Amino acid sequence: METKNLEESLGVIWHFQEQGTKNQEKICSKLKEGVNEQIFDELLNEKLIRIENGNIVFTPEGEKIASNITRRHRLAERLLNDVLEVKQGEIDKSACEFEHILSEEVTDAICTLLGHPKFCPHGSPIPAGECCKKAKEEVESIIVSLDKLSPGEKGRVAYFTTLEHPQLHKFLSLGIIPGKIIHLHQTHPAYVIKVEETQLALEENLAKNIYVRRM
Repeated sequence: METKNLEESLGVIWHFQEQGTKNQEKICSKLKEGVNEQIFDELLNEKLIRIENGNIVFTPEGEKIASNITRRHRLAERLLNDVLEVKQGEIDKSACEFEHILSEEVTDAICTLLGHPKFCPHGSPIPAGECCKKAKEEVESIIVSLDKLSPGEKGRVAYFTTLEHPQLHKFLSLGIIPGKIIHLHQTHPAYVIKVEETQLALEENLAKNIYVRRM
């Protein structure tokens, strides 16, 4: 089995299971359509998945590979979006190529550079790596949460780490959207920022969910 097909297939299964779907028939149909007709049987033969009551379950080895390929893909998306500023329409295609060639060392280096992000640009969670577990507060990175800036610094909004709709709606209503430049004026007793010509005060829990690219 080609490594690329193996990784691609396990990544598809991982994505389905994130959505709460383990149904063999539904996933198998997607694999045959997107990869090839034999890939499902090959995954079984390689003992990367098993079937339980009509559902697909990862073996420990299969889960490890699926987690790693998903992590590489979503970190590649963050790199292309946040640092290289690639056009939206090209990000997924390029990330699909990157995910198969990034070594573990390079993947950890990208993760550290970006500040160990928790979500991809589409809001899907990025599986944590060893570097995330060992990361310390003093690590300098290009992409950091707003609360890590010092008064007088500024950054361009990259993404949000909250999936709570009320918070997202609040950011949007305040004009805090990806691409906007935030000037941080003070951090206590509240985070006082300026977005374009508007000055705003934010609570710390909101500031921690806004990630910016240092400028």
